[in-house]
Amino acid sequence: MGTIGLAGGSLLSELGSKTDIHLFFDCLNTFVVAKHSEQDWSLLSDRLYKRYLRLNELDAALVLMEQVRNKFAALPSNAIDWQDYEETKAATNNRLDTSKGTLADVFERFFENFVRCCESAKNSYEMFKSYAGYKYEPVRFIVTDIPWFTAENMRPLEEYDALEGEPFWAR
Repeated sequence: MGTIGLAGGSLLSELGSKTDIHLFFDCLNTFVVAKHSEQDWSLLSDRLYKRYLRLNELDAALVLMEQVRNKFAALPSNAIDWQDYEETKAATNNRLDTSKGTLADVFERFFENFVRCCESAKNSYEMFKSYAGYKYEPVRFIVTDIPWFTAENMRPLEEYDALEGEPFWAR
């Protein structure tokens, strides 16, 4: 299992390696959650990281993610020591361009694809909610490699809700 992506509705967007995703959430927790603890970031730091976003959480999560993007835009990319990351980049599926100017630039694909997946989840729900047997297709991180994607895509949301420990995508 090498590639992790975001899924939502009918859209699947590959983002990179487990390391890439962990780095995003490490930055989120270090530079946003810890420094702005007066705000509840759990929709991103817990629900999105570990589980999935429910339909009624998408708008609030989009607002939070835009705030994260703005905070990352104020941080130079060298706010992180990338040496270990760069040393393993050739041997892994790491896809971040650490030479970009700010953390928002480094994680630009994350922000763009998050918005796209949220919109896809909303649009798919609106288009297909009247179809018998249709279930909301949540926004979540998922392994994109076949056959793991197929198995993960069929995993019941109840298993995500009951999840303890590491997210399924990180195992």
